[in-house]
Amino acid sequence: MTLLAGARLGWSLFDVQVLGHERFAALAEGQQERRIAIPARRGTIRDRNGVPLAVDRERYAVVLVPNHVADPGTFVRRFTEVLPHPAADLRARLARGGFYVPLRRTVDRATARRLERIPGVAIETSHRRDWPHGRLASAVLGLVSAEGRGSSGIELQVDALLRGTDGWAVHQRDAQGREYANFAYPAVEPVDGHDVWLTLDLGLQEIAEEALDQAMTETRARTGSVVIADPRTGELLAIANRPDTGPDGTRAAIRNHAVADLFEPGSTFKLVTLAGLYEEALARPDEEIFCENGTYRFAGRTKPIRDVHPYGTLTVEDVIGKSSNICTIKLARRLGDDRMFEYARRFGFGVPTGVDLPGEARGVLRLPRDWSALSAYSIAMGYEVSVTTLQLTMMFAAIANGGELLEPLLVRRVAGPEGEVLSREGPRPVRRAVSARTAELVTRALVRVVQDGTGTAADLQLLQVAGKSGTARKVREDRRGYTTDRFVSTFGGFFPAHDPRFVLVVRLDDPRGEYYGGLVAGPVFKQAVKTALFAERLPVDPGFLERIDPWRVVHAASGDDAAAAEVTTSPPPEPAPATGEPGRGGGNGLVAVPDFTAMSVREALVVASQRGLRIHVSGPGPVVGQEPAPGAAVEPGTEVFIENDGG
Repeated sequence: MTLLAGARLGWSLFDVQVLGHERFAALAEGQQERRIAIPARRGTIRDRNGVPLAVDRERYAVVLVPNHVADPGTFVRRFTEVLPHPAADLRARLARGGFYVPLRRTVDRATARRLERIPGVAIETSHRRDWPHGRLASAVLGLVSAEGRGSSGIELQVDALLRGTDGWAVHQRDAQGREYANFAYPAVEPVDGHDVWLTLDLGLQEIAEEALDQAMTETRARTGSVVIADPRTGELLAIANRPDTGPDGTRAAIRNHAVADLFEPGSTFKLVTLAGLYEEALARPDEEIFCENGTYRFAGRTKPIRDVHPYGTLTVEDVIGKSSNICTIKLARRLGDDRMFEYARRFGFGVPTGVDLPGEARGVLRLPRDWSALSAYSIAMGYEVSVTTLQLTMMFAAIANGGELLEPLLVRRVAGPEGEVLSREGPRPVRRAVSARTAELVTRALVRVVQDGTGTAADLQLLQVAGKSGTARKVREDRRGYTTDRFVSTFGGFFPAHDPRFVLVVRLDDPRGEYYGGLVAGPVFKQAVKTALFAERLPVDPGFLERIDPWRVVHAASGDDAAAAEVTTSPPPEPAPATGEPGRGGGNGLVAVPDFTAMSVREALVVASQRGLRIHVSGPGPVVGQEPAPGAAVEPGTEVFIENDGG
């Protein structure tokens, strides 16, 4: 309100300058000054090796300020020389006048810098989240809202660390409405967010997702998840989920199936039963149990228990290998309700794992007082208990590391805006689940599963793998009993069996056609482990690859088992000659770089391992470029950088 208007209302100069001084001073200040927010950069999320997984990119918007344009004709000419735009539209916007007329939501940095030199143009800078590797690990990374706050995934879980603190500065307006910074006024610089380094390994994440993609295509499962972990530290090396986009194909509304989806684990839960029996000295590995030739009736149950294959007498160790439900029930009687519950809880079931992700399901493990007379037998076989893929992974990790349950680690370290390390995470033991001796005995049984039991589809035939399959009928939608044609298929294991560096669990929900866990989830385990081995993502004895037949391995790793059998009976093909390309060297001891373009990352990893080369992966999708170029002669062990199309 102007002083002239005040005079018309009967206000005196005394009213304005004395009685209403504070009020009118505030009005004037509001008209002449404006506080401008200076956005902070959101911290970068990186994998364990420092590769950026989620970064902040500056976005530049173009705004017109018509009241600052003295000569519209000159303005239109200068503007369109930098950024093509219909001249008539520009003139119309200028004619309407004003101080804020949005024109373009996004231009590149170079264009923005040129436009801001033109009087009458203002550039607004904001930040948007960008994912250099496309949809890779999308459910783990999560989303950021338009307001710059994490809304899901790790972005939400550690939002306070990533977000930073916006700054501000005071701008003034002159009588013509022109705005400028006043450095006499206080200003606060923004404080950028912290960088967060995850335990994920980009290469293993890519391998896990490709293996899961293939399984989803072949089995037509509704959902699926794969978790890879280091059993010595609890670090999560890969978490793959499918589907990993929203219904419209975007990143919106992504569910992290590995930590949020509950399912009954079936026979993978028999590890808990076996571990409890060994720990309590209630069974011996070589003790023989009669398996009733495949059909067993006992009091309290209206229908008999049946095994998939009829067995007579099995040792306790082979009960797990052959996955006999009948003998598992007989052995579970020795534990009883309280001890069955105790060992299930020792391995972390029925409680959250504590992973640094929102939305984790705790699972279902009822107290013994709520069990029926048959609950202990059902739980021993993996029914009447619900788990997540992550909980199963930590159970296998506890067996692999000698009996210690660890909390899963996802955040490895946090670094400040200047790069200073503020925190570094290490292994977090939860409790000792079982003794080292018990863990070793269970491992022996799991090796038998893969060698000649229900998990032979996961057998690498290279060195020992420990694993266990699981197949469970799904609960009916009305919660009344189980379906007859819908299943959850799982396979979990670790590798190498007696010096484990790597734990992997696969879950496929409602596969079509074949559904036994060993047959549909076991091959996913096998494919992921082989590719990781030859990509040098698995730390094993350096002489291991030299001690095995490399030609059988390479063909097996590419999934061509028939070809592998043929190759092992004939001499290996001659390696491609080095080209001696200028600047690349040539002659003895050099190898030719293959043409990786149009290969998938998994295929490229296998072919590279055959030539003794290493690969640096830039992202998902088929390979579209590489350095060194195809045919270049390089030393064995050279790292080849491959570029992906990001699809």
